[in-house]
Amino acid sequence: MGTLSMGGSIDTSSEMDIIEQQRLAALIEITEQHNREVSQLKSRLETAEKKAEKAAAQLKNMENELKDLRASNPDRMKKQIKRLQEQNRTLTGENSGLKTKQKQLTQQLNTATQELEQLKSEEAKAETEKA
Repeated sequence: MGTLSMGGSIDTSSEMDIIEQQRLAALIEITEQHNREVSQLKSRLETAEKKAEKAAAQLKNMENELKDLRASNPDRMKKQIKRLQEQNRTLTGENSGLKTKQKQLTQQLNTATQELEQLKSEEAKAETEKA
């Protein structure tokens, strides 16, 4: 081993090499430990991401189920039935009115057609009498 000089510094370069090697070994050990930790963290992150995807899929399914349940809510269905019954009554009334109007218009058309045929007949008769 080297001897220390008056200032307390190491004389030989071999001791400096040993210290440098120890420092490098410590850095390598720290780097390896860091790499192991990073690997573990990546693994945990992947696991967490998979769990998050599963949770998102479950949430979507639950939201769809909730939507279906809300749609089939008995109180809501009763209100919808009442609304549709009222709408049906209104449309049935309008339909009856339109049927009555259609009958009247059909009678008017038949009457007008008969009058037209009678006029054509009279016109044809008048033409034959002139000739």
